[in-house]
Amino acid sequence: MSRNVILIAIIVVIAWYFYFKSTDKQQQIISPETSEQQSLSQGNSQTTETEDEQLIENLVKEGIIEKIELDGNSPKVYITADFYRIPNEDKKAIMEVLYKNFTTNNPEVTSFTVYDAKSGDEVATYGSDGLKQK
Repeated sequence: MSRNVILIAIIVVIAWYFYFKSTDKQQQIISPETSEQQSLSQGNSQTTETEDEQLIENLVKEGIIEKIELDGNSPKVYITADFYRIPNEDKKAIMEVLYKNFTTNNPEVTSFTVYDAKSGDEVATYGSDGLKQK
């Protein structure tokens, strides 16, 4: 029962995150920014990075992701059994946030590898082309 509540909470957080990301894009398209608004949007981009990091931290805390190893230009993400229970749309959203965070922190990162935390087996790789399962 508690795992279901945790999964629902994570899904709500991910949905909330992407909802606000889409409304930000609509606002940028509708109205041109003045120099004052540009400085505000730069502050928002820093907030967005913080939101990404918070989302990743929450995924680790909730046990969806066991750990992340930043191994040079090829990060490794270890997922738990709870990750497999998440709907595919949310899995894709999580992978996009992870990829964005990795490439923001290290522009030389072109992809990351996903491993099963229990078995240690390679499950997939994620890069600019999307998810490639093994």
